[in-house]
Amino acid sequence: MRLKPFILGMGLLAGAGVIVVVTAGTGSAAVTRYEAESAPATCAGAIESNHAGYSGTGFCNGDNAVGAAVQFTVSAATAGTATLGIRYANGGTANRPADLLVNDAAGQPATAFDPTGAWTTWTTKTLTATLHAGNNTIRLTATTAAGLPNIDYLAVEPGAGPSAPGRPPECTGSSPIVCHYGVAPGNYTVTAWIGDSAGAGNTSMSVEARRRILPAVSTAAGTITRHQFTVNVRQPEGQPTGQGGTGNPGLDITFAGAAPRLSGLTIQQAANPLAVYLACDSTVCDQPAAPYPGWGQILPTHVTPGTVVANYADSGESSGSFLGNAALFPALKSRIRAGDLVLIQFGHNDKSTTAAAFRSNLTSMINQVRERGGVPVLVTPPVRRLFSGGQLTGTALHVNGAGANLPAEMRSLGSALNVPVIDLTAKSEALVESLGEAGSAALYLRASVDGVTDNTHFSEYGAGRMADLVVQGMRERNLPGIG
Repeated sequence: MRLKPFILGMGLLAGAGVIVVVTAGTGSAAVTRYEAESAPATCAGAIESNHAGYSGTGFCNGDNAVGAAVQFTVSAATAGTATLGIRYANGGTANRPADLLVNDAAGQPATAFDPTGAWTTWTTKTLTATLHAGNNTIRLTATTAAGLPNIDYLAVEPGAGPSAPGRPPECTGSSPIVCHYGVAPGNYTVTAWIGDSAGAGNTSMSVEARRRILPAVSTAAGTITRHQFTVNVRQPEGQPTGQGGTGNPGLDITFAGAAPRLSGLTIQQAANPLAVYLACDSTVCDQPAAPYPGWGQILPTHVTPGTVVANYADSGESSGSFLGNAALFPALKSRIRAGDLVLIQFGHNDKSTTAAAFRSNLTSMINQVRERGGVPVLVTPPVRRLFSGGQLTGTALHVNGAGANLPAEMRSLGSALNVPVIDLTAKSEALVESLGEAGSAALYLRASVDGVTDNTHFSEYGAGRMADLVVQGMRERNLPGIG
């Protein structure tokens, strides 16, 4: 099996891609990551793991108090300036500022840690500091009663990184900034220099049909961060059967956010990436238009450097129709290489499929993936939001009109064929029922917010939560490609 590459020395790993902080000059130094949950780091609060998307085994949830702190002990080979990358989540509605102290001396007072939108949405704050040779203490101390945001890790890069090459002519506009490259279908390494020397920025990044690869990151004036991702380019660029539009041939990249800043962008063909293929339905696909998102459109924010998500999910497909359509499973199969993952999720549209036919369709996909040297992974379908007496109904849990319990069939088949199973049905059932009938509405499309009521398809928030659960399942199964 081709395992995921470990490229920590290239930069800060923040969900998807590689991040290297840029100041000036050439060359880049190795980055060292210090996890907040591991000694010698200390946390004035609790080490928790209840919000998905963190790295390592947990994160620091500091006390809600002025003075609550997290401290890291950092080793530097030589004295000099270093770039600090603080990965955090702030699911509140207000900034949670903190004083940065380096070796007990003031580094940067009242550093802003702005809201990230959810406790499961992580971003990286970049700062600079002067370190001594040997051990150094880096301390964040809360300056308000709200305390610190949740802190995942501190990444330290000594010295400076490569300089930004400037915005290319392929990019136009200012908010958003839209770039188009007329490349052939394939996998490409995309390197973006985000931020600029003149002003502060807040920049997100998406590719192709609303495929998110970088949540909004904030950069101070004079700070530029280099981000690197692997992107799958197809035509059609959204759903493989062209539903909702075929998009533009080539690669489309959009930089949005409150104040997009772009100081450079380069594209080159990717060499031998680990591919995560998605063989699924409309709850997963690259939906071309709002308000519909699939969880597969959010998954790229979680993958490691050198990993690419290739989303072949398509609306309205059952296990049988996906298997038989030349644009879907056969097209996906032809591209699988040894070690690639294929996540297989069906059930929503298998409303009248018998248990025997469902197992036969999935078994055929599993065997064909293995013929190519790929790794099949069964993902049971996420629940619909259909309640009765405070609990989800059988229909919500995908017991279909033919009496087949489709998630149970997938679990049983996975056990029989030694295929990893991510039980998204059980995970989403626990989430939806814990929120209740009213609270769980935010996970799905609502007329009051989205202009449509749909208890099968997700809101942006809900798609993100489903992606988090899939990532959680991949980690539990020790599958490669996830940060």
